Amino acid sequence: MPHYVIIGASHAGISCAEKLRQLGSSDPITLIDRLAGVPLQRPPLSKAYLGADNAEEESFYLRRADWFTEQNITLKDGVDVTAIHRADKTLTLSDGTSQPYDELILALGAAPRRLPMAEMDAKGVHVLRDGADAKALKTDLASASQAVVVGGGYIGLEAAASLRKHGLSVTVVEAADRLLARVASPSISSYYQSLHEGHDVTILTGTGLTALTAEEGHITGVTLADGRQIPCDLLLVGIGVIPETALAEDAGLAVGNGILTSHSYQTSDPHIHAIGDNVMAEGRWPIRVESVHNAQFSGHMVASQFTGGKAPADEAPWFWSDQYDRKLQSAGLVPAPGDEVVHISRAGKREGGLSVWTFAHDKLVAVESVNDPQAYMIGKFCLEQDKPVQAAQIADETLDLKSLRA
Repeated sequence: MPHYVIIGASHAGISCAEKLRQLGSSDPITLIDRLAGVPLQRPPLSKAYLGADNAEEESFYLRRADWFTEQNITLKDGVDVTAIHRADKTLTLSDGTSQPYDELILALGAAPRRLPMAEMDAKGVHVLRDGADAKALKTDLASASQAVVVGGGYIGLEAAASLRKHGLSVTVVEAADRLLARVASPSISSYYQSLHEGHDVTILTGTGLTALTAEEGHITGVTLADGRQIPCDLLLVGIGVIPETALAEDAGLAVGNGILTSHSYQTSDPHIHAIGDNVMAEGRWPIRVESVHNAQFSGHMVASQFTGGKAPADEAPWFWSDQYDRKLQSAGLVPAPGDEVVHISRAGKREGGLSVWTFAHDKLVAVESVNDPQAYMIGKFCLEQDKPVQAAQIADETLDLKSLRA
């Protein structure tokens, strides 16, 4: 009877444990998580969670507290794994105990990037990755009035929208020349810049921070590369994440820009698999995919291998983002700009709806939609079925998108 030990109890780790049970395994499962308490869902942390009453916290649980008991899953929370001993299949934990395993699943996730400045430790300075981060940010919202958000990606923009809803003045500082530069098309970047500016958010692109200022241990402002100074009493740094690979590397596993695995998420040790945000799986995607979908998919895939159950069908990677009253949904991966990359925009059926279809070398590679679920679903279908969609078709506003499903 194998003992499955999963390090990390966020979306990937819990998905794997849940699928093991759903696919018929009655073997022992232990989940180890460095955070204390019941694990929280990640997507709401930059949105609904910040405005929720503390009494509502249970609604943000990934699984309710009694689920672990009902599923006969041991949750060891508030403890970290400090070493993997592959020879005897044991783990050393931060509380001084050890944990044996037969099959080990690493769902280690990623850590938020921090600015290389001592003032990052000042009061009022935040990153936003897990429940503890969100609780700290929510506590400071009550007394803050001026916020600077560093980073114009999904997390930064979602947080900016939430901070505006709380009545704070907000400035977003993005080093790239446009918002969402790493993940979205130029049209979507422009759309969201206009959206935020329409909600009185100041957007500054093409510049970075050179200094933070603090008085009596509390953040008071930032200095930009062009010398401008912006006062603030709350600073949120959302400049991406760094994959957690140190534990795997110390154990002698192959790592790069993430933990390196086979197509089926097996590491260089046959008894250790890795899933989630910090994994580079051979033959899947050219980059690490940081999404709830990828976390759940990889967890399900590993569980199906252990149990012999049905594996999940491959899907195009998909993402979503809620900002104000707009829902961005995207499928596929938007490539970096190039001579062979073409973006086609279409108006949606709903008022204010929009979709952007991206082609690389005349092949559809991504679809993004704002308040246009039909375009998203049809675009995702075309990507997954490898439908021969042409840019000229999408540019034709008389085209009924439903015809692409034929």
